[in-house]
Amino acid sequence: MNDYKGGFINFLLETGALKIFDNPSDDKTLKSKRISSWFVNIGDFNDGKSSNALAEFYAEAIISSGVETDVLYGIPDKGVGLVAPIAIAMAARRRNVGWFFSRKDEKTHGEATNLGPEDRIKKLTVGRVPKVDDKIIQLDDVFTAGDAKYEANTFLKSLGRSNLPLLAIAVDRQEVGIDGKSAIEEYESKTGTKVISVVSASDIYHFLKNQVLIPTEGLERMANYLRVYGTGAARKTVGKLEQKIIERDRSVIPACDVETLEQFESLVQQTGDLEGIGAYKLGFELGLGYGLPKVVETARKHTDKPLIYDHQKAGTDIPDTGKNFAKRMKKSGIDTVILFPQAGPETERAWIYHALDQGLKVIIGGRMTHPGYTVSEGGFITDEGALEMYRIAARIGINDYVVPGNKPETIKQIKEVVEAEGSTPVFYAPGFVEQGGIISNTAKVAGDRFHGIVGRGIYAAKDMRTAAIEQTSQL
Repeated sequence: MNDYKGGFINFLLETGALKIFDNPSDDKTLKSKRISSWFVNIGDFNDGKSSNALAEFYAEAIISSGVETDVLYGIPDKGVGLVAPIAIAMAARRRNVGWFFSRKDEKTHGEATNLGPEDRIKKLTVGRVPKVDDKIIQLDDVFTAGDAKYEANTFLKSLGRSNLPLLAIAVDRQEVGIDGKSAIEEYESKTGTKVISVVSASDIYHFLKNQVLIPTEGLERMANYLRVYGTGAARKTVGKLEQKIIERDRSVIPACDVETLEQFESLVQQTGDLEGIGAYKLGFELGLGYGLPKVVETARKHTDKPLIYDHQKAGTDIPDTGKNFAKRMKKSGIDTVILFPQAGPETERAWIYHALDQGLKVIIGGRMTHPGYTVSEGGFITDEGALEMYRIAARIGINDYVVPGNKPETIKQIKEVVEAEGSTPVFYAPGFVEQGGIISNTAKVAGDRFHGIVGRGIYAAKDMRTAAIEQTSQL
């Protein structure tokens, strides 16, 4: 990392412009509506001292880029206040360049009267008028969706100024958009303008980790945020998500869709000591009927194996609701949650992020066991949309997936999709006994890491322990 980057991060910390939150209650909602555990406010630099320091860092970044420039352009609104101080800072480094920005209202007097088409730019700008071939560096504070940047690019080109080699910003949050693409990379591809930042999210994370400047909790929360919302480069910086839900590579998970708490306790009591039983899947019937804390307390009398909550189906609401869902799961004593994020990519990312933020482990599903689910089966969900739920999770670093145990060909397809994203999949499959799936057949397709989810085949049996032993023997 260049020295000026570390200096800038220290400057952000000292001024309070950079905040890494230990507590979720302090998180900030961004313009994108994402709830972020880290935040930078360049707007805090609004006096002479801080503005001068900020300009110095911009100048270092621009010069370090190696891109030559003739004039600086400040993108409205934040860039307007940056352009003159940065030009002064560059002059101090023997790089004397001009600066300008656009007017909100077209000038109609003085030198702007009786102008020809080429001189119309004088009516629309303040500062040095760039020549047609001048190399123009654009300035702004941050890059989110890039709307203002595209508008600036279009504006300058409409005036015949198309030599736009560089856009400089203060902080690159390195986030993907709803479509999973980097907004900055897409901007660079569409406009031909390179984007540089004084620092990136990766720079900030790397610096804070090495300098041990903030509590571990805050740093881990930032890491989870970048794993979920970050670009490939950001995810690489923070490292892979580490979660192992069940110690065994293969097991049977009883689906505890029973009607009474007494039936549930009997099920756990009879099967909790069996080696082949890996976890217990709890549904909304027990949760709504008795309250999850009471259900968890009952289970913990007889087993310390993971308790997986399946809300049938969680993740179908707006992104914001994932925060309270995760808090409630953690407070209830749940270890792991199953999400079927059919409400879209932003809901999927938000619910995964909030679950990880609460220390929960996550299993993602996208395909179901019953007929008529995907379009190819006569249902509503597109086949590609269902696969995208798995694909997004794999990019985040989730390796645990619910797949339909009675559809081996579907499992094979999902396996190929997530492995293409670098995932080492662990499959959790319902759909046996009553729904026609055979554990041994599914296990052959699923691979080494496979957990069969069995409901009525165990809890509806006359002897639940014997039934559980029979199911685990098929692994």
